[in-house]
Amino acid sequence: MDSLGITNYGTLGRTYSSGLESSAANSASKQASGSALDMNDFLSLLAAQFENQDVMNPTENTEFIAELAQFSSLQAMSQLSQYSERQYASSLVGKTVVVGGYDQAGQYVTKQGAVKSASFSSDGCSIVVNASGSDTAYDLSSVVQVVQDTAEAPAPQAPEEGKA
Repeated sequence: MDSLGITNYGTLGRTYSSGLESSAANSASKQASGSALDMNDFLSLLAAQFENQDVMNPTENTEFIAELAQFSSLQAMSQLSQYSERQYASSLVGKTVVVGGYDQAGQYVTKQGAVKSASFSSDGCSIVVNASGSDTAYDLSSVVQVVQDTAEAPAPQAPEEGKA
């Protein structure tokens, strides 16, 4: 900008770090922590857009606001999905489930057992199933069926006379 004779044009170019340095640092940290984008990534991209936009044809403010609104709604939906998954895992505690997976020989094997606990991490949800007398942790996506435990199921009752 200074080559055009314009000095101190706005503060955006002087507030943010260079795009190459910040994107290299962000990509290194993202490879270590996962593939999900967060608000910091969005703001880094927004800063890079500000830095690299054409001075003679700047981007409209409404476009940036629309991008922020879209990212915020996407982030909210992702968070809602995560809460829903945690709620589902919690609801399985005490229930009998069938979990499936591939063994070391490459065969698909299912096991049935009672869910003892659910645990949550940034990678997702897992459950601990007591099958054949041993506790084993499974990813929530391994659940193929939730089985009604016949011991806990209430016996059907005959309607009393005079009541429908």
